[in-house]
Amino acid sequence: MVQMSAIVKSVGPRLLPFFKTSFLFFLLKPYESGPSVYSVVVKCLPVICLCGFVITYIRGVSMRQRYSLCILAGLILSCFGDACLVFYKQYFIHGLLFFALAHVLYIVAFGAQPLKLPVAIICGFFAAGLYAFLVPGFKNEMVWLCLIYVILIFTMFWRAVARIHPFGNMWTWTKMCACIGALLFLISDFFLAVDKFRFAIPYRHQIVMSTYYSAQLGIALSVVDMSPKPQKSLEDDKTK
Repeated sequence: MVQMSAIVKSVGPRLLPFFKTSFLFFLLKPYESGPSVYSVVVKCLPVICLCGFVITYIRGVSMRQRYSLCILAGLILSCFGDACLVFYKQYFIHGLLFFALAHVLYIVAFGAQPLKLPVAIICGFFAAGLYAFLVPGFKNEMVWLCLIYVILIFTMFWRAVARIHPFGNMWTWTKMCACIGALLFLISDFFLAVDKFRFAIPYRHQIVMSTYYSAQLGIALSVVDMSPKPQKSLEDDKTK
């Protein structure tokens, strides 16, 4: 097992820009100054830094690199989604679509095997409950757009969880990071949706953005390969 100290020494310095820009976001509170290019830049900087982090792990052409490229593309689309949500009154749907596409790329990266249908059923149950709770606040096209989005984000979470094998040699800390990241993404979007469609939530910006940045961090960390052996599949989660 890779020692935690080795992981910190390898990954830590590459994440310093992300932590600095995240701290800067909460320090400057750009959401209090209203929609502007300044707000877009400050909000997107942490995810842009994560894009740079992922790029440092992309070398050559392999199935493992395809995984990293999908994660990178998802982060880039998330940046566009973040920018749109700064101007949410005009571009909320655009932001929703960008994040939906990001989830599609994360799903592709996480792969379709192993299937783990019990996990899918549980996720479907919670997805239905969440949508039923939010649907009274939807109007017009938001009824079906949010339905698609809920399906996609819970599918993304299902595929992230399905990659976890608690026993045997298939468990890695990077897969756990992706799973935790997917869960935090769900939590972030839950608070965002409740605040927009049902009722106001105190400290909404702090709650949504802290869980969102942590979610993207977890997903970005999943590209790290601390194993000395190259990966042979997109997510290396097929059992033999």
